Amino acid sequence: MQDEHKYELISIDESEPPHSDDETERGDWFKYQIAQGDNMITGYRRGKLRTVRREVKTIIIGLNERRSGKRKQPPARSASKKQAKN
Repeated sequence: MQDEHKYELISIDESEPPHSDDETERGDWFKYQIAQGDNMITGYRRGKLRTVRREVKTIIIGLNERRSGKRKQPPARSASKKQAKN
């Protein structure tokens, strides 16, 4: 996969809650932006910056794996389970 087609983190900034007027929902919200070429993904996460950054990086890894076709394979079924079904 060429680098210009990879998803990458553009920014993570403190933010207001995305859709709430409830005062208890305020605080610890972050807005993140991920880009892939001209495409932009904007999302919101609540938590500590370190945790949000780690979660967004996990999202980016998953997006890039999907694009490149490198998806994790489900675990192989054991022989005993296969025999039990037959």
